[in-house]
Amino acid sequence: MIWQEPFLTRIVILTATRVEFNAIGRVLPKGSSVKCVGHAGLESRAESTHVLVIQTGMGPDKARSIAQKILESEVCDVVISTGFAGALNSSPIGSLVIGQEVLLLGQSGDLMSDFVLPPIKCHPDWVNASLGIQLMDGYPLQSGRFVTTDQVLTQASQKGILGKRSGAVAVDMESGAIGQVAKHHGLPFLIVRSISDGINEDLPVDFNIFLKPFGWVKGVALVLSTPRCWKGLFRLYKNSNQAGIQLSSFFEKFFAIIFTPTFSMAINKSRSEIS
Repeated sequence: MIWQEPFLTRIVILTATRVEFNAIGRVLPKGSSVKCVGHAGLESRAESTHVLVIQTGMGPDKARSIAQKILESEVCDVVISTGFAGALNSSPIGSLVIGQEVLLLGQSGDLMSDFVLPPIKCHPDWVNASLGIQLMDGYPLQSGRFVTTDQVLTQASQKGILGKRSGAVAVDMESGAIGQVAKHHGLPFLIVRSISDGINEDLPVDFNIFLKPFGWVKGVALVLSTPRCWKGLFRLYKNSNQAGIQLSSFFEKFFAIIFTPTFSMAINKSRSEIS
């Protein structure tokens, strides 16, 4: 048990990858290393707010498992799913999307399978507070529905199909699972994601290879043996870097807001509104 003090706003932030984790960690005020349920993370403490940042790994199963372990062992007031996302509309690279709700795709690997209903709602107080943050360089901040899948959508055609079917503005692989756990524990839930690949972009390699056992070995071998994908990987690197910069920009301002007693008192009122 890390947190025991009463009368605090305790925030758990979950990312999938190390790049996403670092985007949050580099702007976390006075962040210090901590171990939570066997996973390395970062913690920041202020007079009225504590923040815990943990990397879950990619995919809904890993996200669900880690979120469940954390919420079973820690006192928490809000759970935030953050990182990168794929656009399901015309959002440019680096756009920040605040989730209103998230749908889970029901059947593994089938874009035409039914969705798990009802969608999981994000808490309106946290959504509204997040939408009030001004981003650098005029990048758009939007909100809408997310959809979570258990596979990386590598083709633009896949994103087009899923966008039309779901009515979502962005896709990721963790938010739906994290939202399910937060709902089970009766906790406010928020999604904050930055767009790293556009709706009309094909990814240069099938990143689903990396999710399989020994996938990194096979994936690296594939990349090294396929020079034609290198240009696309460099483009994706630049896109991810831009998405990371915008994610850091958002959370730098977000942390400046939440580390104030007034904000903490207002958000704490949301605890009694969760059904």
